[in-house]
Amino acid sequence: MRLYGKDRIKARLDDIAEKNRLPHAIMFSGGSGSGRKTLARYTAQLFLCENRACGECAACRNIEHDGHPDVIFVKRECGGKYAMEAFREILRGTVVKPNNGDAKIYVFEDCDTMLPQHQNTLLKLIEEPPAHLRFIFTCENTGVIPETVLSRVTEFEVPDTPVEDCARCLTDSGVEPKKARELSETFSGNIAKCKAVVDGAEGDSDSELKLIETAQKAAAAIGRRDGFGTAAALSEQSGRAEFSAVMEYLSRILRDALAVKYGGEAEFFGKKESKKIAESFSDGEILNMLNVAFEIEENSIYNLNLALTAAYFTSRIL
Repeated sequence: MRLYGKDRIKARLDDIAEKNRLPHAIMFSGGSGSGRKTLARYTAQLFLCENRACGECAACRNIEHDGHPDVIFVKRECGGKYAMEAFREILRGTVVKPNNGDAKIYVFEDCDTMLPQHQNTLLKLIEEPPAHLRFIFTCENTGVIPETVLSRVTEFEVPDTPVEDCARCLTDSGVEPKKARELSETFSGNIAKCKAVVDGAEGDSDSELKLIETAQKAAAAIGRRDGFGTAAALSEQSGRAEFSAVMEYLSRILRDALAVKYGGEAEFFGKKESKKIAESFSDGEILNMLNVAFEIEENSIYNLNLALTAAYFTSRIL
């Protein structure tokens, strides 16, 4: 299994596994699309492969394709969200011994979306687990995880994937190199977002990139305080669905501009545009832009005239 842009964290995991000191409960924290789930699979291979994640044996192949009976992705088994009754039912299975080895692994994706009752149900199990149980957690925001849970896991911070490694991943997956580089730069190395575009229906990749480029064009005009340029960019769309998508992408750039304003970093495409907006406007003005964008998104169900809507947005923010 290739871990693009994760050499350092992979080396740490390999070293711990080589010493037979892998913790029974591991948490991978990082941004959405940073590779947390891939690292969870790789760690499951370290637990269950006799040759430490060789990638070739039946166990490794089954884990990589989510087909190993002793690797349970809890959120998926619950139907995509942590429903309490389904959650308890799955945890009842922890008393059952592994099918094919010495360990049974429960993967709790997006554990920061769990309710307090889910976390409380887990506490005793993590604190005093049966010898055959291992736990892997992934989350974006550890700030909402109770200290009682955090103190019982070993956390690994997952770094963002560099643009070069993201492009290499896409190229290895069959994407033409120029488009791989373009996607990687657009989504700042976020492999999951890039693949979501690539894996869409035929033709969707190019159209999605055009929508993103339109949002960047509108954001650049906003940064210049160019009302005509902003309205012209937003008016390029031929339908409500495209217009709504552009507004969503523009909202992401505006959120990044607000983050930059408060000393943070831009995360997604349009980094240059978000920094320019942060330089040109106050935090209150950027918040107003976001509120207007959200207002338009909320009212997108109506048969709005797109040119007038673009003009309305421009007049409200500039």
